[in-house]
Amino acid sequence: MTRRIRCTFVAIVALAFLSAPSAAPPRSLTVSEAIALYAQGNFTSAIRDLSTNRLTVTAFTNAIDAWMAAGDSTTLPRRKVVGAAFALDAIWAATRGMWNDGHSNRDLWGKLVPSEPERVLVLNCYAQGLVVRWVTRQLPASGAPEALEQLLWLTAIGVAEDGHAWHLLEHDILPVARKRLPAEPRFRLADVLARTNSSLGSLRLTSTRRNDILRQESLPSSVTRRIPNAVREIAKLKDDPALVGEAEVRMGYLELRRKDWAKSLAHLDIARSTATEPTLLAATDYFAGWIHEQQQRSDEAIAAYRRAVKITPAMRNLATRLSAQLFLVNERTEAYEILDPALNARPAPLDLLVAVERADARFVPEWLQSIRKALQ
Repeated sequence: MTRRIRCTFVAIVALAFLSAPSAAPPRSLTVSEAIALYAQGNFTSAIRDLSTNRLTVTAFTNAIDAWMAAGDSTTLPRRKVVGAAFALDAIWAATRGMWNDGHSNRDLWGKLVPSEPERVLVLNCYAQGLVVRWVTRQLPASGAPEALEQLLWLTAIGVAEDGHAWHLLEHDILPVARKRLPAEPRFRLADVLARTNSSLGSLRLTSTRRNDILRQESLPSSVTRRIPNAVREIAKLKDDPALVGEAEVRMGYLELRRKDWAKSLAHLDIARSTATEPTLLAATDYFAGWIHEQQQRSDEAIAAYRRAVKITPAMRNLATRLSAQLFLVNERTEAYEILDPALNARPAPLDLLVAVERADARFVPEWLQSIRKALQ
């Protein structure tokens, strides 16, 4: 091909590309438009294209109320369920920008959620508890709970925990949830977390520093003296086989934060044989490895970190800690093999401590998918 022909060919291709009609960006939907689409089963489009710019909690829930009221008495129960599902799905998507890296721009632990929903934007993490409180008023108050209602309740609790709405959980949300589903163990755990987290506040600093979140910070005595009571509250959950593993992990972490290494490792040893969820098992060895590292017990730290990395190979802080320990013992090849994929993972997975702290929020994506299937 001569140079002139080649240049002409390139120009034609470029002109065709430039003149081809480009796909128009999706139009932003109002709440009314989005929930109508959601009710038709177009879940992804409804949530993706919903405009949350300057949208307040009051405007958001009022629009859903209006959509529900547009039906008749026979369709109202179904519309309430769809409205509750849409609200949870939408608030979860709206607040991911604030929470998806495991950090907030403020420390919300122990703080009361503002009582003026007309001033709180849906994009704000404070909105999570307020929307969940609205959702609880839409769900059935009587009759045998169906599987879909149980999913909605579980998701609602997880969303509220994600927003650290401990006060609302303790006083407004969980009392209703436990009446509807008294045998649900996750609600029992949520009740304990609501009370202990309100008392303890944050046990780590995340608002100003975003490096390794397991650090030897010295907590004030006003916090450390409350930890034994929190441990006793969590210990009461051990009588439930569904909760014993998570209870031991949480007690181990609380003892870690007050630097009682022996008690922490004792709880983590039990958790290793009682926890069944991969996230909890990985967190158990993540915490244990960190304690061994503080005690300068490199072999024990490496063994624990290796077990955790097998479960969560892309978790950066974990991979970084194991790699550092391997460098110290001249295992540089393995160190590079572990560190490289973790540093290049996109998106970066949550730190295991953040996943544990968020409690039921770690299950919310899965529950939302199950809700969508049930609505179909």
